[in-house]
Amino acid sequence: MSQKQFICAYETTSLGYLISTPKALGMLLVHKIRDARFQLLLRRWTFILFAVLGACTGGFNFLPTFLVAGLFAPGACLFAVSIWLGAGDLLLEFALEDQRFFELATECRALLVFQDTDFSLPQPEN
Repeated sequence: MSQKQFICAYETTSLGYLISTPKALGMLLVHKIRDARFQLLLRRWTFILFAVLGACTGGFNFLPTFLVAGLFAPGACLFAVSIWLGAGDLLLEFALEDQRFFELATECRALLVFQDTDFSLPQPEN
């Protein structure tokens, strides 16, 4: 599928795509490190990571271990989800903008595009 077909299908029909987060992060770090949107995403990740680590470091000094461990787990999950969603969203945005980046993302299988022809639920009959 070419980028023009991808853009048309993305806007009009039900289009499915899969994003490999490790490959997406690698591509973004290599090809889009100087882009302002990616740098903003990196700053957000850094802030979340330092906030989680700082809260846990301070928490281990003042609170019981089980309570801090219970607070650290959701913080680590927040960090992982922000990386996962941010990298995938940004990769898709760059693929919609740049044909060369779209071809590169599909060749290295960071972005897999497919046409979703099945309905998710059976349609009721009258």
